[in-house]
Amino acid sequence: MRTLFFDIDGTLLITHRAGSGALQQAISLEFQVEKVNMEVVFGGATDRYLLSELLRLNGLTDNEETRGRLRRRYSRLLPTVLKETGGTVLPGVNSLLAELSRFPIVKSAVMTGNFAETGRMKLDHFGLGTHFCWVSGGDLDADRDDLARRTADQWSLMHGKDAVADMIVIGDTPKDVRCARAMGAQSLAVCTGGFTRDELTAAGATWVVDDLEHPSALEVLIP
Repeated sequence: MRTLFFDIDGTLLITHRAGSGALQQAISLEFQVEKVNMEVVFGGATDRYLLSELLRLNGLTDNEETRGRLRRRYSRLLPTVLKETGGTVLPGVNSLLAELSRFPIVKSAVMTGNFAETGRMKLDHFGLGTHFCWVSGGDLDADRDDLARRTADQWSLMHGKDAVADMIVIGDTPKDVRCARAMGAQSLAVCTGGFTRDELTAAGATWVVDDLEHPSALEVLIP
Protein backbone atom coordinates (compact mmCIF):
# COMPACT_ATOMS: atom_id res chain seq x y z
CA MET A 1 0.00 0.00 0.00
CA ARG A 2 1.11 3.54 -0.75
CA THR A 3 -0.51 6.24 1.36
CA LEU A 4 -0.76 9.81 0.13
CA PHE A 5 -1.45 12.52 2.71
CA PHE A 6 -2.62 15.72 1.02
CA ASP A 7 -2.64 19.14 2.62
CA ILE A 8 -5.70 21.27 1.77
CA ASP A 9 -5.12 25.04 1.61
CA GLY A 10 -2.64 26.08 -1.05
CA THR A 11 -2.21 22.48 -2.19
CA LEU A 12 -5.64 21.30 -3.32
CA LEU A 13 -7.55 24.57 -3.30
CA ILE A 14 -7.59 28.23 -2.35
CA THR A 15 -10.44 29.85 -0.43
CA HIS A 16 -9.40 33.51 -0.63
CA ARG A 17 -8.81 33.52 3.14
CA ALA A 18 -12.21 32.15 4.11
CA GLY A 19 -10.69 30.46 7.17
CA SER A 20 -9.03 33.58 8.54
CA GLY A 21 -12.12 35.62 7.72
CA ALA A 22 -14.39 33.23 9.59
CA LEU A 23 -12.00 33.17 12.56
CA GLN A 24 -11.93 36.96 12.66
CA GLN A 25 -15.72 37.09 12.68
CA ALA A 26 -15.86 34.36 15.32
CA ILE A 27 -13.59 36.25 17.71
CA SER A 28 -15.52 39.47 17.19
CA LEU A 29 -18.94 37.89 17.70
CA GLU A 30 -18.11 35.38 20.43
CA PHE A 31 -15.97 37.66 22.61
CA GLN A 32 -17.23 41.12 21.57
CA VAL A 33 -13.80 42.20 20.31
CA GLU A 34 -14.22 45.39 18.30
CA LYS A 35 -10.85 45.39 16.49
CA VAL A 36 -9.55 41.85 16.07
CA ASN A 37 -5.77 41.35 15.93
CA MET A 38 -5.04 38.75 13.21
CA GLU A 39 -1.24 39.17 13.13
CA VAL A 40 -0.38 35.48 13.06
CA VAL A 41 1.15 33.36 10.29
CA PHE A 42 -1.50 30.97 8.97
CA GLY A 43 0.54 29.05 6.39
CA GLY A 44 1.28 25.54 7.63
CA ALA A 45 -0.11 26.22 11.11
CA THR A 46 -2.61 23.97 12.88
CA ASP A 47 -5.98 25.33 13.93
CA ARG A 48 -5.22 24.26 17.50
CA TYR A 49 -2.18 26.57 17.44
CA LEU A 50 -4.07 29.39 15.72
CA LEU A 51 -6.86 29.43 18.30
CA SER A 52 -4.39 29.81 21.15
CA GLU A 53 -2.39 32.52 19.38
CA LEU A 54 -5.46 34.52 18.35
CA LEU A 55 -6.94 34.38 21.84
CA ARG A 56 -3.65 35.57 23.30
CA LEU A 57 -3.18 38.34 20.72
CA ASN A 58 -6.63 39.68 21.51
CA GLY A 59 -6.16 39.75 25.27
CA LEU A 60 -8.37 36.72 25.90
CA THR A 61 -7.75 33.75 28.16
CA ASP A 62 -6.43 30.70 26.33
CA ASN A 63 -7.98 27.64 27.93
CA GLU A 64 -10.14 24.69 26.95
CA GLU A 65 -13.37 26.61 27.52
CA THR A 66 -12.46 29.65 25.37
CA ARG A 67 -10.92 27.50 22.64
CA GLY A 68 -14.10 25.42 22.55
CA ARG A 69 -16.28 28.51 22.25
CA LEU A 70 -14.14 29.94 19.47
CA ARG A 71 -13.99 26.65 17.60
CA ARG A 72 -17.75 26.13 17.69
CA ARG A 73 -18.46 29.68 16.51
CA TYR A 74 -15.85 29.34 13.74
CA SER A 75 -17.32 26.05 12.55
CA ARG A 76 -20.78 27.60 12.32
CA LEU A 77 -19.53 30.60 10.35
CA LEU A 78 -17.19 28.88 7.89
CA PRO A 79 -19.76 27.47 5.42
CA THR A 80 -21.27 30.92 4.90
CA VAL A 81 -17.89 32.60 4.52
CA LEU A 82 -16.80 29.96 2.00
CA LYS A 83 -19.79 30.87 -0.16
CA GLU A 84 -19.00 34.57 0.14
CA THR A 85 -15.28 34.44 -0.66
CA GLY A 86 -15.37 32.09 -3.62
CA GLY A 87 -12.09 30.31 -4.21
CA THR A 88 -11.11 27.55 -6.59
CA VAL A 89 -9.64 24.09 -6.95
CA LEU A 90 -6.01 24.40 -8.02
CA PRO A 91 -4.74 23.28 -11.45
CA GLY A 92 -4.55 19.55 -12.05
CA VAL A 93 -6.13 18.53 -8.76
CA ASN A 94 -9.36 16.99 -10.08
CA SER A 95 -7.67 15.02 -12.84
CA LEU A 96 -4.87 13.84 -10.53
CA LEU A 97 -7.27 12.60 -7.86
CA ALA A 98 -9.42 10.86 -10.47
CA GLU A 99 -6.37 9.12 -11.90
CA LEU A 100 -5.10 8.04 -8.48
CA SER A 101 -8.47 6.44 -7.72
CA ARG A 102 -7.77 3.93 -10.51
CA PHE A 103 -4.97 2.32 -8.48
CA PRO A 104 -6.22 0.12 -5.60
CA ILE A 105 -2.75 0.06 -4.05
CA VAL A 106 -2.90 3.85 -3.53
CA LYS A 107 -4.86 5.31 -0.60
CA SER A 108 -5.51 9.05 -0.71
CA ALA A 109 -6.05 10.71 2.66
CA VAL A 110 -5.79 14.23 4.04
CA MET A 111 -3.46 15.54 6.73
CA THR A 112 -4.26 19.18 7.37
CA GLY A 113 -3.75 21.88 9.94
CA ASN A 114 -7.49 22.54 9.70
CA PHE A 115 -9.75 20.94 12.25
CA ALA A 116 -10.94 17.68 10.71
CA GLU A 117 -14.52 19.02 10.68
CA THR A 118 -13.70 22.31 8.95
CA GLY A 119 -11.25 20.61 6.61
CA ARG A 120 -14.09 18.39 5.40
CA MET A 121 -16.25 21.49 4.96
CA LYS A 122 -13.67 22.95 2.59
CA LEU A 123 -13.25 19.70 0.67
CA ASP A 124 -17.00 19.19 0.31
CA HIS A 125 -17.58 22.82 -0.67
CA PHE A 126 -15.26 22.31 -3.65
CA GLY A 127 -16.50 18.80 -4.48
CA LEU A 128 -13.33 16.99 -3.42
CA GLY A 129 -14.45 15.13 -0.31
CA THR A 130 -15.27 11.82 -1.98
CA HIS A 131 -11.68 11.38 -3.17
CA PHE A 132 -10.34 10.87 0.36
CA CYS A 133 -10.75 7.94 2.71
CA TRP A 134 -9.78 9.82 5.88
CA VAL A 135 -9.07 13.32 7.20
CA SER A 136 -6.52 13.82 9.96
CA GLY A 137 -6.79 17.36 11.28
CA GLY A 138 -5.08 19.79 13.61
CA ASP A 139 -7.60 19.30 16.40
CA LEU A 140 -5.17 18.33 19.16
CA ASP A 141 -1.69 19.40 18.12
CA ALA A 142 -0.25 22.91 18.24
CA ASP A 143 2.84 21.68 16.40
CA ARG A 144 2.58 20.32 12.86
CA ASP A 145 5.23 17.67 13.49
CA ASP A 146 3.19 16.30 16.41
CA LEU A 147 0.16 16.16 14.11
CA ALA A 148 2.21 14.16 11.60
CA ARG A 149 3.44 11.66 14.16
CA ARG A 150 -0.06 11.19 15.56
CA THR A 151 -1.43 10.73 12.04
CA ALA A 152 1.10 8.00 11.28
CA ASP A 153 0.33 6.24 14.56
CA GLN A 154 -3.42 6.31 13.89
CA TRP A 155 -2.98 5.13 10.31
CA SER A 156 -0.83 2.24 11.52
CA LEU A 157 -3.47 1.25 14.07
CA MET A 158 -6.18 1.32 11.40
CA HIS A 159 -4.30 -0.44 8.61
CA GLY A 160 -1.28 -2.18 10.12
CA LYS A 161 2.43 -1.41 10.28
CA ASP A 162 2.95 -2.01 6.57
CA ALA A 163 0.63 0.92 5.83
CA VAL A 164 3.19 3.43 7.12
CA ALA A 165 6.12 1.93 5.23
CA ASP A 166 5.39 3.91 2.05
CA MET A 167 3.93 7.38 2.67
CA ILE A 168 4.13 10.64 0.75
CA VAL A 169 3.01 14.03 2.09
CA ILE A 170 1.82 16.49 -0.56
CA GLY A 171 1.93 20.10 0.60
CA ASP A 172 2.84 23.67 -0.24
CA THR A 173 4.86 24.92 2.75
CA PRO A 174 8.19 24.10 4.41
CA LYS A 175 6.16 22.95 7.43
CA ASP A 176 4.55 20.26 5.27
CA VAL A 177 8.00 19.12 4.19
CA ARG A 178 9.33 19.02 7.75
CA CYS A 179 6.33 17.18 9.13
CA ALA A 180 6.76 14.54 6.42
CA ARG A 181 10.20 13.81 7.84
CA ALA A 182 8.74 13.70 11.36
CA MET A 183 6.40 10.86 10.35
CA GLY A 184 8.95 9.00 8.24
CA ALA A 185 7.43 9.99 4.89
CA GLN A 186 8.71 11.42 1.64
CA SER A 187 7.34 14.75 0.43
CA LEU A 188 6.06 16.22 -2.81
CA ALA A 189 6.03 20.01 -2.51
CA VAL A 190 3.96 22.21 -4.81
CA CYS A 191 4.65 25.87 -5.56
CA THR A 192 0.99 26.90 -5.36
CA GLY A 193 0.94 28.30 -1.83
CA GLY A 194 3.36 31.20 -2.00
CA PHE A 195 6.68 29.43 -1.40
CA THR A 196 9.26 29.19 -4.16
CA ARG A 197 10.91 26.09 -5.57
CA ASP A 198 14.18 27.11 -3.89
CA GLU A 199 12.52 27.54 -0.49
CA LEU A 200 10.78 24.17 -0.69
CA THR A 201 13.94 22.46 -1.89
CA ALA A 202 15.94 24.04 0.93
CA ALA A 203 13.36 22.72 3.41
CA GLY A 204 14.23 19.21 2.23
CA ALA A 205 11.39 18.27 -0.11
CA THR A 206 11.93 14.96 -1.86
CA TRP A 207 10.35 16.34 -5.04
CA VAL A 208 9.13 19.81 -6.05
CA VAL A 209 6.65 20.64 -8.84
CA ASP A 210 5.08 23.89 -9.95
CA ASP A 211 1.57 22.49 -9.44
CA LEU A 212 -0.30 19.19 -9.46
CA GLU A 213 -1.02 19.57 -13.16
CA HIS A 214 2.63 18.84 -13.92
CA PRO A 215 3.03 15.29 -15.36
CA SER A 216 5.80 14.43 -12.92
CA ALA A 217 3.36 14.78 -10.00
CA LEU A 218 1.43 11.71 -11.11
CA GLU A 219 4.65 9.86 -11.91
CA VAL A 220 5.91 10.44 -8.37
CA LEU A 221 2.69 9.46 -6.63
CA ILE A 222 1.94 6.20 -8.44
CA PRO A 223 4.16 3.32 -7.23
